[in-house]
Amino acid sequence: MNKHKLKVIAAVCSGVLLTGCATMEQSAGLAALGCAGAGALTGALTGSAGIGAAAFAGCGALAAVGIYNYHSSQTRTVQQDQKLYGYAPVSSTEVKIRNATASPEKVRAGDTLKIAMDYSVMAPKGTQDVDVKESLVLKRDGKVLKTLDERIIKRPLGGGSSEVDFKIPAKLPSGTYVIEQKVTAGTSYDVRPAVFVVGS
Repeated sequence: MNKHKLKVIAAVCSGVLLTGCATMEQSAGLAALGCAGAGALTGALTGSAGIGAAAFAGCGALAAVGIYNYHSSQTRTVQQDQKLYGYAPVSSTEVKIRNATASPEKVRAGDTLKIAMDYSVMAPKGTQDVDVKESLVLKRDGKVLKTLDERIIKRPLGGGSSEVDFKIPAKLPSGTYVIEQKVTAGTSYDVRPAVFVVGS
């Protein structure tokens, strides 16, 4: 088998391991083991220890990403929300993201990124509150790298906000990333991206 084919196989195989490392709920030890396996496999199949080391470093950085300081609050009553965005009766639960940000937009290793989202919750008359699932997914070049957070929040109708922080890992490669923020309630959902850039 020629070197070109080996590199293709390496990319596919290590990609599978990297995805598992980035997205699965794992302990730190298991995550490190998966990353090491990806790096070793890539290096062995390509014949390049440098390529294998790079794969290991990138995966290790993703395993280190974690959120903290989650804060949730109601920002608008039903009446305030309707006055701001207009009122239309609904026959089922609906959610709508009004704003989603990641700040600062340019960060370096060790910086703290604040992810914020503001959204409206609407439901038929007589409903007091709704279970809303909030999720944050880290992407690069259109590919999912890791689900940063996913939780269900009981929200009163009107406007609500959530904020989380996470520290940029030392080995996260430079480049442009997207935080995909999503809210889901019943069959209704809304998605909004927020972009940030990691500098060298």
